[in-house]
Amino acid sequence: CDTKKIFPCSTLLEGEYGLNDLCIGVPVVLGKNGIESIVEMNLSAAEKAHMVASATGVSKTNSLLEL
Repeated sequence: CDTKKIFPCSTLLEGEYGLNDLCIGVPVVLGKNGIESIVEMNLSAAEKAHMVASATGVSKTNSLLEL
């Protein structure tokens, strides 16, 4: 089925949400061949701060695991 619905999915960010070279869960449009686009939501300052804190934690863990 190719419904192109929005789902949460971990994917590589390359500038979206101001983040680079990091896989993190974000809303995406899924089609029959996989992720078609990343949906950038308008985040409040507090939401953006939480996302950056989460991304920082993921990056630190990746560094510890040498990924």
